Amino acid sequence: MRTLRRTEASSSITTTCDAPARGKKPASKAYALDEGELTAILDKLRKEGVREGAWTISRFKGLGEMSAEQLWETTLNPDTRRLLPVQLGRHDFAGTESLITKLMGKGEAAARRELMEIHGDAVEVDI
Repeated sequence: MRTLRRTEASSSITTTCDAPARGKKPASKAYALDEGELTAILDKLRKEGVREGAWTISRFKGLGEMSAEQLWETTLNPDTRRLLPVQLGRHDFAGTESLITKLMGKGEAAARRELMEIHGDAVEVDI
């Protein structure tokens, strides 16, 4: 499955962002992207009078740990998913897609190794 998409209205690239934590109380689920959102969810539960500890919190390291239902709720559902723009340096769509394929594509181990050996010291990440 390819998570990179080119938006029709512009030439930007987006990727889906999965939730690393899930809070659950009886008959409801809430997903938090970061600690700030998790704190807000827990504060809301407390304000609603939910007994401390009556909820469970699950954390996900990656999409592979999610069930099909969780993957749909957090990443695939167009009504609730979060799309984040992706741009690698000053590359256009084709350049960004090419680099993402080298970094994440199947059968690209040699290209990935070469890329890391050449540019490994110059990496600057802004997440």
